[in-house]
Amino acid sequence: MTALANSPVFWIWLLVGLGALYVLPTMIAVIRNVENIALVVFLNCSPIAWPAALVVACMMPRKETW
Repeated sequence: MTALANSPVFWIWLLVGLGALYVLPTMIAVIRNVENIALVVFLNCSPIAWPAALVVACMMPRKETW
């Protein structure tokens, strides 16, 4: 276990994974093309509001295309 904790590769992958998880609500909102992406990004800026950003990104209606 100490070898894993001392491995720089482990820490790099851990930080990359956590960073990807942190921006997940914004990625979901962009992929779904929701109406108010700015709200999701604003909520995503606060670690406390991250769960709310995830819920809003998944539940917000999509933009209508003409």
